[in-house]
Order: sequence, then structure tokens, then C-alpha cells
Amino acid sequence: MSPTRRTLVRNTLVRTLAAGTAAGLLAISLAACGGNGNTAAGGSDCTPAHKDLKTITEGELTVASYDYAPATILEGDNVSGMEGELINEIAKLECLKVTVSTSGGAGAVIPSVQTKRVDIGSGNWLRTKERTKIVYLSTPLWSDPQAIVSTTGLTSDDLQGKVIGSVAGNLWNDSMQRWLGDKFKIYQDDESIYGDLKAGRIDALVASAASAKYRFKEAPIEGATVVDVKPNANVPQFASVGQVMLPSSLDNEALGKALDEDIEKLRENGTIKKILEKYGVDASVGEPGAPSLL
Repeated sequence: MSPTRRTLVRNTLVRTLAAGTAAGLLAISLAACGGNGNTAAGGSDCTPAHKDLKTITEGELTVASYDYAPATILEGDNVSGMEGELINEIAKLECLKVTVSTSGGAGAVIPSVQTKRVDIGSGNWLRTKERTKIVYLSTPLWSDPQAIVSTTGLTSDDLQGKVIGSVAGNLWNDSMQRWLGDKFKIYQDDESIYGDLKAGRIDALVASAASAKYRFKEAPIEGATVVDVKPNANVPQFASVGQVMLPSSLDNEALGKALDEDIEKLRENGTIKKILEKYGVDASVGEPGAPSLL
């Protein structure tokens, strides 16, 4: 799978996928240390930042993820991208080896966390009020401005009467469906939606600004622009910028709190800034401010 390929599935599949098996586990040794307070894989001692941390499998941090560059990039048995590298750094702090589950794609991530088949989820998940009911939301990693992507410079004020696309599962889909009616199209994956934009079958699409800009580096579309959304009365989700988080189980608050502290440590020591810059993202989004909810 290419680094720019991303796959999302409809919210209606989430319950089905939650019952799926944990097949697709990729053992990925991202961390320098081997276990909670145990001897590291490399033979040297490793002291975890949080000594009493409990994970599903001792010595491992199991992560549900999918391909969604630049947040997560799956390449064989390895995961990189902004979140992939950040999780790597967290694992080093906690002396854990990272194991990634790709079973079920995007729609299986949150259910896998809920059903305790994985420790955390990854893949550009935003902090929302609804998600507080089902998973622990980590402190923000960074902010994630949404954008209108078109070949004619459209903004969020120009969408009425236009054919607009969005990938299944996006927070704004229901609002835009009510507003635009049959002019609003929902796609199952990025390849299809960007293909239709390039072919002129849709006038614009709504997506993560960082994701769109990263995609265009390797798969440019002539004349394409990425314009951050502005508040729009028809789409309440455009009123504020989303904050990306790592979801974990509500039943393992200690892990959630440890993630919070590790993320803030990596922000303070400049690691998050370096990761964002590596992937061509404005480092200022790494200072998202106080935690908020969409």
C-alpha cells in the first residue's frame, strides 16, 4: 500500500467491525526498551516513566491504526507518520514494544479500544463530546484545521449549489447532508474522492488540511487549492479547529493519564515540533492550547 493511500469506512460498519477478530497484528519493534521495568531488548536496563502502567500484553503497547498520511503511514510491518513517530517516542519513555493492529481499517479503531483488544488508537482521531462517553481522550497532540479542497479556490462560503464530497465517518457529514441534500456525496476512501475531484465529477471536497497538502506532494492535482474552513451556520463543526488525540480505554485511566504526561513532556522537549516539521506541517499546530471538544 502506498504511503498516500488512506481508507475510511462508514460509521454504520463500526459495530460490525468491533466484533471482528484481532487478525492483522503486525509486531513492530518501535521502542528501544522491551517491557515494564524489564531489561530492554537491546540488553540495557530501561526505567519506565510510569512504573505501574498496565497494558493488555505485558511489555507491549498495542495500537489500532490504518493508513492515513501524514498522521499514520503503513509500510509493510512498519508504521510511521506524525502519530506513528510520536507513539514510538511514548513507547521509549515507557519501555514498551509497539504492536499494531490493522484489522478492520479505520472503522475498527475506536471499537477495538472500547473492547480492550488494543491499548490505544491512532489515525487522526479528534476530541469530541460523543467520544468522551466511550473512550479516554488524551491531551491534544496538535490541532488539525479542516479545509475545502477544490480546483477553483472555493471556500466554505461557496458550497451552496456545488457538488461536494466527503469521506465516510467525517464529523461534519450529517450537517452537510442536511444543508446540501443530493449535492453532497459520501465516499468510502480517499482514492475515489480525489479521483472524482481530478475528473471534475465534484466541485470540492472537505478534508484535513494537513492530509490534503501531504497528498498533493506525491499526487498533485493541477490547480488544486486547500483553503481552511471558516465558521458556517450550516455546519457547526466548522466553528472550531479540531484537536487530535490518542484514544484509550475508560477502564485504564492510569494509561490515559500516562499518555497525557508523556505527550506534554514530548511537547516541552521539542519532539512534537520536530515531528511536525519533518512531515511539512506548520509547527504552530503543535501548540493547540487547552483541551477542547467538538
